[in-house]
Amino acid sequence: MTAVENLSFFAGLFGIKHFDIKGLLRMVGLGERAGDRVKNYSKGMQQRLMVARSLINSPRVLFLDEPTNGLDPVSSQAIRAIIKAEAGKGAAVLLTTHDMHEADELSDRVVFLNEGRIHVMDTPENLKLKHGKRSVRVRLMHNGVVKERIVPLDESSTGEQLKSAVDTEGILTIHTEEATLEDIFVQMTGRGLRE
Repeated sequence: MTAVENLSFFAGLFGIKHFDIKGLLRMVGLGERAGDRVKNYSKGMQQRLMVARSLINSPRVLFLDEPTNGLDPVSSQAIRAIIKAEAGKGAAVLLTTHDMHEADELSDRVVFLNEGRIHVMDTPENLKLKHGKRSVRVRLMHNGVVKERIVPLDESSTGEQLKSAVDTEGILTIHTEEATLEDIFVQMTGRGLRE
């Protein structure tokens, strides 16, 4: 089947006779390939078509399993934007992913599930605040040499240390030492690489 035929077939399963097939295919970046056979699509194109199929009936609950798996960064961004738009319209989106950056970007709440056990359920922000370090990493250029300084945020001298870095040395970057969801998952599950 072509992409148009594929979407028409799935629309028929929902009893939907009229919908904007071309618009849906354009939304996932397949408008120019609408008449091509799906069997000739790359893995990424097939993944984008899968997302289009999931939106045919304007679902109130959207289940997506690894929706950006195999996609290039531009396509991944486009799919993430579609997911955010659907959530913005009120759809409940249940997303499974191994990509912790994606989970952080798209989720109001995350659940860490490992070996059939739920380890935690919370917002990404709460998890990062609870498990992160309360410090700032400052990269400086001093006498032509790049140095790093860790400034704890809970000490009485924090303000003085940061002011000193700004006043006396050339700051290259300054970042909070926030835990990532990946760091937290590994910490909570105790999982590492297995032979």
